[in-house]
Amino acid sequence: MFPMTATGTATATKPGRSGTSGTRVKVVAALLAAAGAGLILASDGRGWARATVTAPVRLSVEASGSSLTSLPYALGLAGLAGAVALFAVRRIGRYLVGAVLLGAGGGTVAAVVANLGHLDGAQLAKAAEQTLGASAAQLGAVSNTAWPYVTIAGGVLVALSGALTLARGRSWSGLSNRYEVAPAAPSPAAVPVASAAPSAEPTPRELWDALNRGADPTA
Repeated sequence: MFPMTATGTATATKPGRSGTSGTRVKVVAALLAAAGAGLILASDGRGWARATVTAPVRLSVEASGSSLTSLPYALGLAGLAGAVALFAVRRIGRYLVGAVLLGAGGGTVAAVVANLGHLDGAQLAKAAEQTLGASAAQLGAVSNTAWPYVTIAGGVLVALSGALTLARGRSWSGLSNRYEVAPAAPSPAAVPVASAAPSAEPTPRELWDALNRGADPTA
């Protein structure tokens, strides 16, 4: 009898543990997407590279990520929206959000890597602007800051969130589960009608009348 009780308890608690584990993984995926999107948005307007103009005047110039490409900022917004959507969508919608997060993260990394090699040209354009249109501006060595790599790290986090959603999203519960329409109350026709109360015992007069009619009063 005790093994049956132990087995029944283990079977009853297993779904709860599975649901709790799925909720934790979903929260981790949402936090990864939010953190990655935050890094992308925070680093996009920062200086990605800096250099010193040596001629015709000497001054320091800096190029921001937004001056090179606007794609990471847009993808960062998509990653932030995906982090929120993970708590609201279900099943197919969750897979779509996972694909968007994976694409946004991968696209951010690709956009930054593709533009790292063009930082020299951006610095020359910035130098010409800073020197009031001087076309013969000469730059010293161009150095990259840590911000483009922070953007890459953010893209990696968003992509990881998307991959985790695609791999484990089937077992997650959605926010919409709590707002499903409650089952309708059964219609009056479906409610079984209680049987009528048994009739009272016949009176002696009713028994006499039945005998006069030739009916069996015991029926």
